[in-house]
Amino acid sequence: MDVSVIMINYNTFDLTKDAIESIFSQTDGIAYEIILVDNLSPDGSGERLRDLFGERIVYLQSGGNLGTSKAFNLGISRATGKYVLWLNTDILLRGNFIGTLFSYMETHPECGICGGNVFDFAGNPAHSFRKVFPCLREERRDKSLLLAVLRKLFRKPFFNQFNYTGRPMAVGYVTGADMMIRSALFSRIGAFDEDIFMYSEEVEFTWRAVHRAGMTVMSIPDAEICHLEGASFGAKKSAFSARRFSSGLHGSLVMYTKCYGTDTAVAYLKILRRAYRKFGLVAALLGMRDKKKMYAEKRAIVEERLAQYAASAADGGGQHNAAQRN
Repeated sequence: MDVSVIMINYNTFDLTKDAIESIFSQTDGIAYEIILVDNLSPDGSGERLRDLFGERIVYLQSGGNLGTSKAFNLGISRATGKYVLWLNTDILLRGNFIGTLFSYMETHPECGICGGNVFDFAGNPAHSFRKVFPCLREERRDKSLLLAVLRKLFRKPFFNQFNYTGRPMAVGYVTGADMMIRSALFSRIGAFDEDIFMYSEEVEFTWRAVHRAGMTVMSIPDAEICHLEGASFGAKKSAFSARRFSSGLHGSLVMYTKCYGTDTAVAYLKILRRAYRKFGLVAALLGMRDKKKMYAEKRAIVEERLAQYAASAADGGGQHNAAQRN
C-alpha cells in the first residue's frame, strides 16, 4: 500500500462524504486506503458514512469523542501504507493531490513530513504552514498591534503561511489539515501526543520528527487542497467560541511545555495576556463592544491557565521534559 489516508469524523456527514468522494475522483496512479475514524458522532453520521461507502473504506468506531490525537493514533494502528496522510473532513482535493505528495516523498528520502498549498472554499490562499517553528520571538511578532494593522490594511494574512514560490520549500511545520508522514517515523519517535485533545498536535509531532529523527518538513505547492477551516469543530470561523479557544490554548501549552519546558509555556501565556489587554483597549477606544468582550474572555481564560502554569513552574516544572527538548 502506498498511502493510508486517515480522516476523523464527528457530526460532519455532508463534509466527510464530499471529502471522501473528492479523494476517489481526484486520486490516480497510486495504491491507497481510506481509514475513517468516527468519534462516536451523536448524529449517527459515522454509521451513515459506513453504510454509504461500505468496503471502499476502513471504518473504525472509537467508542467516544477522543479528540484528534487519540483518534488519529487509532487510525495509525490499522494503517498499512508506506505513508500516512492526515486529512481533515472539511476538505476537497484539487487535482491529484495525494499522488503529488507521494511522488515528492518517494524521491526525497530526507523528507519526513510534507503538505500542500491550502485554499479556502472561495479559492483564496489559506493557512498552509508556518515558515518557522513556534517560539516566543515569533509569538511576540504575531501578537503585535503593528502586524494586526498591516493584516487589516493589506488583507493578506497568509503572506508567510502560503507557498507563493511555485517550488518545494522547507518550513517549520505544515498544517494538520493535509499532513503526509513517512510511516517509519511512528516507530522511531512515537505517535501523536495524546495529552493534546485538539490543535497543535501536528506541531509537537513535527518537533520530534525534526529534532529526534533529523527529518525535513516541506511545503509542496503543486499539491492543492481546499479547506473549510473550523467546520469540523462545529463553530463558525467568524464567531468566538470559548471552548474552541480553550482547546487551542491547551494544545499550544502542551506543545510549548514538551518542546521547551514549563517556563517557556508561562512566558507564552504572558505574551497572550499582554496582547489581549492591548487589543481590548484598542477595541474599547474604537467602540467595538463585541471585540472588547471577546478579548476580555480570551484574557480571562489565559489568566486562569497562567495561574496554573506559574504554580507548576514554581514547583520545578520548568525542567519538565528536558530530555525530550534535548
